[in-house]
Amino acid sequence: MGYESDMIEIRHVTKVFNKNRPNEFTALHGVSLDLKGNRAIVFSGPSGSGKTTLLSIIGGMAKPTQGRIFVQGEEISRLSGRFLTEVRRRTFGFIFQQLNLIRGMTALENVMLPGYPTGERRRDLRKRAIRLFETLNLGNRAEAKVEWLSGGEAQRVAIARALINDPSILIADEPTAHLDSKLSQDFMGIMERLKEGGKTIILASHDPIVCGSRIVERLVRMRDGLILGQEVGE
Repeated sequence: MGYESDMIEIRHVTKVFNKNRPNEFTALHGVSLDLKGNRAIVFSGPSGSGKTTLLSIIGGMAKPTQGRIFVQGEEISRLSGRFLTEVRRRTFGFIFQQLNLIRGMTALENVMLPGYPTGERRRDLRKRAIRLFETLNLGNRAEAKVEWLSGGEAQRVAIARALINDPSILIADEPTAHLDSKLSQDFMGIMERLKEGGKTIILASHDPIVCGSRIVERLVRMRDGLILGQEVGE
């Protein structure tokens, strides 16, 4: 069962890059937002709108210059590196636009990699990874080197890697940017199943297939580091 109250609270978040330098740039301007659990939310906007920066801050990969972020009632914006890493590992799974799979390693090794710091026995980690491969119809590709995978297979391996620690929140940045229409629809089908299983899905995208998907219950439109408006589904 999903988390029913506000899972993520964003309070007056500003992000400034290269502060006090000639190339100073403000990517977010005092953004505030509440996001409930077990929802599918999309941040949409053109390049430079701030959506990727906001996802990075929500997921604890970057800290706001000003403002606060709460996840399941815990403030993460002021945590030190070690504690923030632990929260990130147990709470979030990430799917990156470039996938960031490690060439020369098998698909299975890539998926297991984020699980090693937890101290779980390798045998148990491997069993869970194999189950994810089966769930994502990748059972026969576990031992394939990632450079041998098709685009769709690589995307599903990235999803399995994001899920290996059973996170409650899945974050994906432009996940369909390099996929054709069918593979993009397949990706959203997987997101639908994960949401039905209790995951919270947070995406950044300007792809109409993503933004117009039936699973999206909240579409947040951004431009120039500001929230322009929101569309809330049923």
